[in-house]
Amino acid sequence: MLKRSIVGACLSLCLMSPVMAQSTSLTTQEKALIDWVEQRKSNILDELKTHVEINTGTANIAGLDRYRNILAGDLKKLGFKITTHSSEPIDVLSCQGGQIKIADHLVATRTGSAKNRVLMNGHMDTVFSKDDEFQTLKIMDDGVLKGPGVADMKGGIVIMINALRALHAQGLLDDSNLTVLFNSDEEIGSLGSRALIEELAKQHDVGLVYEGTYNNLATRARKGLGQARLRITGRESHAGGAHQEGVSASLEMAHKVIAVEELTDYERKVTVNTGVLSGGEKRNTVPGCADAYIDMRFPALEDGERLKKDIERIASKTVVSNPKYPELPKVESWAVLHRPVKPENPKVDALIAEAMALSELIGEPIVGTRYSGGGTDGSIAQGVGLATVDSLGMDGKGAHSSREESTVQSLIARTKLAAVMLARQLQR
Repeated sequence: MLKRSIVGACLSLCLMSPVMAQSTSLTTQEKALIDWVEQRKSNILDELKTHVEINTGTANIAGLDRYRNILAGDLKKLGFKITTHSSEPIDVLSCQGGQIKIADHLVATRTGSAKNRVLMNGHMDTVFSKDDEFQTLKIMDDGVLKGPGVADMKGGIVIMINALRALHAQGLLDDSNLTVLFNSDEEIGSLGSRALIEELAKQHDVGLVYEGTYNNLATRARKGLGQARLRITGRESHAGGAHQEGVSASLEMAHKVIAVEELTDYERKVTVNTGVLSGGEKRNTVPGCADAYIDMRFPALEDGERLKKDIERIASKTVVSNPKYPELPKVESWAVLHRPVKPENPKVDALIAEAMALSELIGEPIVGTRYSGGGTDGSIAQGVGLATVDSLGMDGKGAHSSREESTVQSLIARTKLAAVMLARQLQR
C-alpha cells in the first residue's frame, strides 16, 4: 500500500543536515582571482548566452559535437591535453525499438607536481530537444536569467571555464594535477559515460561537480536512482467487428502501471514514477503493443535492489488473457540502478563548510545544506571512493522545464567562489 504523507514527502526531498561554515579569510592572491572575474562580468554573461543558445539535448548529436568542440578549444588555450571518448549506442526496449545514440565525451588533463589530484565534472547535455520551443536566454531587467539549461548546467560549465581562466591568468594551473570531464549523457542517467566517470574518479583525490544549488542550499547527500522499461506485446484486432480476437497490450500495461506506482512508499523515502507511457496506434483497434519508462528513487542500495525485483515480479505475471492466444500478452522488462546512493561524507562536509564561509565573503551565500532526491554524476564518482562536492554551480529553480531560471548575481558570485576553491584545492 502507498504510505503517502506530507511529512514523508518533505523528508524525502527537503531534509536539512547541519554543516557549519568554517572561519576563513581571503588572501591577496584570492582577491586577485575575484577581481579577475569581476572585471569580466559582461563577457561571462555574453558567453553564457552563447552556451545556452546552442541546443544540446541528449539526442542532438550535432549540437553536442559543436558544443564539445568549443569547450575543447577553450581548454586547449589553457594548456590542457584533450581526448574524446565514445559510448556504444543503447538498445531501447519500446514498441518503436531502435537505439539511443550518445555523443562523444570530452576529457581535458593537466599533469604537474601538485599532490592533490582534482577532478572537475559537468555535463554538456540538457533535457531540451532541438525542436523544443525553449531555446534562448532571456536576461530580465532585474538580473533574472531564463533559458534552457541555464542552471542545469550550462551555467555550471561557464563557471568552470572562467574559474580556470582566472587561475591560468595567475599562473596557478602550471603545476596542477587536474582533469576536466564534460560528458554528454547525464540527463539519461550517464548510461554510456558511467564507466569513464568511475575510471577517472579512481585516479583523483577530490571531485568538484558544478550542478547548481537550490534556494542557496548545497546538497550534502542524495538518493540512489534507477530506471526501468516495460514492453508488452498483445494482438491487434478490430475494436468493433473482432474485439474478441484481440489481446490488449494497453489494458495489461494499465494493470502493470498501477502495480508499479504502488511501490512508492514515502515513509521509506522510496518513489516510483511512470514518466512515459504509450500504447496502441488507432482508436478503433485493440492495441498490439504498449510500453512504459519508469523512474526509481531510493535511500539505500537494498531499497533499489528490492524495487528491481518487484518490477521483475510485476512483469512476470499477466492479468489480461485470451484462451485463443495463451502465449499473449508477452511482457518484457529492463531495469538498472544507474546512480548509487550518495551518503554524507566528512571530507565533503568540510568542503561544503569551506564553500559556505567563502560565499559569505564573496556574495550569494550558501546558507545551509539539504538532502536531495535528484541525482548527479557526483554520486557515481563518490560511489567508487572519490569524495565529491556536487552542487557548486549557479543557484536556480525550474530545472527541466520552460520555467528554468537563475540570476546574473549567482553566475558571477559562483564563478568567483569556484576560482578561489579550485585554487585552494590545487595548492593542497
